[in-house]
Amino acid sequence: MSDATSANRPSLARRISLQVGLIALVTSVIQLTVVIGHNYFDYEDLSLAHVRREAQSLSKGLSAAASGLSFTLPAGAAHYRNQYRSRYAFRVLDSTGHVIAAEQPSLLEKVSPYRPDNGAAMPGIWFRKLDDKHRFYFAGGHRFGVGGDDVMIEIATLGDPAGIHWWFLAYESLEDFWLPILPFALLIPIMTLFVVRRALDFLTRAARQAEAIDPAYPRQQLELDDVPSEAGAFAVAINRLLERVSELVRSKQILMASAAHQLRTPLAAMLLELEKVKDGRAREIEKDVTNLSQTVDRLLTLVRLEASESPDFVDFNIGAVAEDAVRGLRGWAEAQHHPIQILTREPGNLFGDPVAVREALVNLVENAVKHTPAGTAIRITAGPGRSATVEDGGPGILPGRSEDLFRPFRKGNGSTRGVGLGLAIVRQAVELHGGSVEIKTSPLGGAMFCVEFG
Repeated sequence: MSDATSANRPSLARRISLQVGLIALVTSVIQLTVVIGHNYFDYEDLSLAHVRREAQSLSKGLSAAASGLSFTLPAGAAHYRNQYRSRYAFRVLDSTGHVIAAEQPSLLEKVSPYRPDNGAAMPGIWFRKLDDKHRFYFAGGHRFGVGGDDVMIEIATLGDPAGIHWWFLAYESLEDFWLPILPFALLIPIMTLFVVRRALDFLTRAARQAEAIDPAYPRQQLELDDVPSEAGAFAVAINRLLERVSELVRSKQILMASAAHQLRTPLAAMLLELEKVKDGRAREIEKDVTNLSQTVDRLLTLVRLEASESPDFVDFNIGAVAEDAVRGLRGWAEAQHHPIQILTREPGNLFGDPVAVREALVNLVENAVKHTPAGTAIRITAGPGRSATVEDGGPGILPGRSEDLFRPFRKGNGSTRGVGLGLAIVRQAVELHGGSVEIKTSPLGGAMFCVEFG
């Protein structure tokens, strides 16, 4: 599956967070409904809130001047002077009992406990029901400090026909709701997204492990230490799948190795017998058998490298291995009219398998000889460090074919000899050492294989 396809898939953490957020939203709506219902049916608390908030609203009409306090009816208090004026009353009194402003004051004069002429102190708040049989028949007052003086604002309503109490019910309910509940309702989905992503980190780690696993090595499996029990069965199934894949790969390697071993002896015998035949046609058959024998040898080399789970590594100098590889190939390459030049640029020591490194360099040189015209120069450079390059002055490699060339039985040119195992051996030898191989354009004009051994 491509990374683009994976990126387009919905996030599990986001999906869970949205579902939790939906649950939090529904819960919040239910809780708000409960709060509204409780505040509405708790008549005394709602009535006290009505008195407090109505008095506070009227206090906004007070202003202090040099001549004393003045009052202007706020815009939100129109019900005291419209068609409902007979059902509402208010008084604004200073600390001496002087009425600063009033509407229908006679109703409040009968029920108010604040009577300055008797020397009574101004109460902080007072409340009284006017009719026990009907809702919203009450009066009350609230004290405020304005301009350094105390002011008593008293209100009364007979049934609240203007429905002012609905606004106070909304204010009280939101006040009871938003501070203790709403922040958590908003915070829960966000925290859920964070927590779920952290809880699912094991999937990301398992994916990285799976990306790094080579099926050829059956000992490599997903670590199950931090996998939760809900995902444990899935991880165990992946490990069993890896075991079965490894068994298949191992079976393939055994089959290839057995077939190659079985072919080597009869091929060697055929070459010996063909040497005794003094016929031109025998020479052609001898070439085919020789090529087949070389293919078998490469197949055995590839199987050996693929099966090297824990090879015996030693210290060696990459320059010495490169010189040894050229020494064994120089005569054959020159017979094909390919001069070979070797350069050293401070080659370093490498802890690895010198046979595998030599096989990689040999196959690169053979690849250059087989895929370039006669007379093409080939140059090997050992170093700097643990790197080596093999380049030629041939036609180069077509763009987009680099990765494909390193697969077994793939060839850059179908008309050339070989079956496409040489570069597969190169890649396997490089990967055995944790290195990399890259194809570039050589200053000579052809291909340049840059090998870096880890």
